[in-house]
Amino acid sequence: MNAKPNVTDEHASPRPLRIAVVGGGFTGVAFIIHTILATRPAAGTTSAARLHFDLVERSAEIGRGVAYGTRDPLHRINVPSDRMSLLGDDPTHATRWLATHGKLKPGDTDANGHHYVSREAYGAYVDATLRDTVTAEGNRVHLTRWHAEATSVHLDGAARTVTLDTGASIQADRVALCIGHATPVLPCDVPDSVSQDPRFVQNPWLPGVLEHIASHRSVLIVGTGLTMADCLASLLARGHRGAITAISRRGLLPQPHGVFWSAADFLGDAPAPTSVRALLKMLRARIARDKDPYGWQPAVDALRFDLPRIWPALPKKEQRRVVRRLLPFWDVHRFRIAPQVHDVIHAAISKRNVIVERAGMTAIVAAHDGLRVTLARSLGETERRTFDHVVLCTGPSRDVFANPLLHSLRTEGLARADRAGIGVDVSPISQLVDSEGKVVDGVFVLGPATRGTFGEMTGAPDIARHIERLLKDAKTSILGACRREQTTR
Repeated sequence: MNAKPNVTDEHASPRPLRIAVVGGGFTGVAFIIHTILATRPAAGTTSAARLHFDLVERSAEIGRGVAYGTRDPLHRINVPSDRMSLLGDDPTHATRWLATHGKLKPGDTDANGHHYVSREAYGAYVDATLRDTVTAEGNRVHLTRWHAEATSVHLDGAARTVTLDTGASIQADRVALCIGHATPVLPCDVPDSVSQDPRFVQNPWLPGVLEHIASHRSVLIVGTGLTMADCLASLLARGHRGAITAISRRGLLPQPHGVFWSAADFLGDAPAPTSVRALLKMLRARIARDKDPYGWQPAVDALRFDLPRIWPALPKKEQRRVVRRLLPFWDVHRFRIAPQVHDVIHAAISKRNVIVERAGMTAIVAAHDGLRVTLARSLGETERRTFDHVVLCTGPSRDVFANPLLHSLRTEGLARADRAGIGVDVSPISQLVDSEGKVVDGVFVLGPATRGTFGEMTGAPDIARHIERLLKDAKTSILGACRREQTTR
């Protein structure tokens, strides 16, 4: 009998594309979801790319990170659920899921019908959407979970190896660094005697950490942003009677919501400004035009949506001026507060139950009667005061290279800081840029670490839309062959 010839099956599935995703918070989940959606078979066809994701995340839960890991129902998303959909072409996707799964609670909805649900509920939506998306693909998509931290990325020709702190390593065709916000920085040197003192709360997101503060005790909150707002909401809801003081260098509080605006029409037909002065002039003119009857919020939103055109046009010197002088003011107007939280906090401020001061903390020591803090004010003035408890709400550090993996990449010459000095330099399609200004094939950085390149990449909706656009408009660059090219910076 003649032997059968060796025949290759034309319909055999090709090797799956292996993608290592470092970071399992919102950014990592959004990337996986949109990669799956972008590679689904086109209408009238049956073939689709097979995908294998290796998701590296130390935390037990996926999709939550710091922002959505809290279990306190008073900690709300600061944007209505209809603007928090993971899917850009389905704006009510999040709201429908929340309603269907009983996550919309009394008090979540404001007078205008907008839903500001708990951060925990939104985190459940993110996790469920990932699970549903992966499950719907059957054998086409496989997801492996690694409970670890990535310590390095090594490139050898077309091969990419991600090393983990467990000693294991992952071989990948593509690497997506979905690293979240940098760890909050301490406002001053904190001695061990303070850092180990239960009266000093370094991480206000830890479960139950604020419950140990007796209601009659005095509290100093360092920071006056959205984290402070969540902490205040928790303390006040428990009937805290003691004096609460919140400090920051500028004493700025998150601003309230107004009319929502989704049109990217800030520039119109005008060219992008090339100086901070010109940009501020345009913003003030737009606010003056829209203030009656809409208020200032639509002008800020319009600027936000046009930032992809505006930010790259600013020279390096001007970008750094924005970071140095204007970023805190932009943040409190851009990242506004849920109306329920706003009403509670401002009622407490008006009653003097909460006092907001302009000051910085420059020293802290532990004493038998409390924590003694040195406050620095304007004109070099200092003041020493004692508080029963100190809670840090300082927000993320701007030093993204404090992250061990990013630090390793920069040390190896595979990464550098962006022009604004607040993140990792990436190409227009989010490819990592090395120390010589060349893109690193197959390695992408997504999320907050890229804010300095794109002007804004902090809020969940911005991150999701950015990832969605990249995968739809530049799919061959991200999922196909990546070409090494000189950036235009």
